[in-house]
Amino acid sequence: MPARLSRVASAASTYGISLHKPKSGSHYKFKKPHHRTYPVPAHNGMKTVISDVYIKGLCRNFALDYDEFKEKL
Repeated sequence: MPARLSRVASAASTYGISLHKPKSGSHYKFKKPHHRTYPVPAHNGMKTVISDVYIKGLCRNFALDYDEFKEKL
């Protein structure tokens, strides 16, 4: 289920994951201490719809349960 970046960011924040705006370009970055940074393309800023591919990748990167994360969207 695709979701807007603003909804994904708010769900991720419940896990201690923060969203950082790009300094240049269009890739926002999700960050959490002791984990790799996960970039997400967002050409329309917080209004961008993020596909399931990136949401599943976000869950894999931060070791989150996809179904549980999806319920928070």
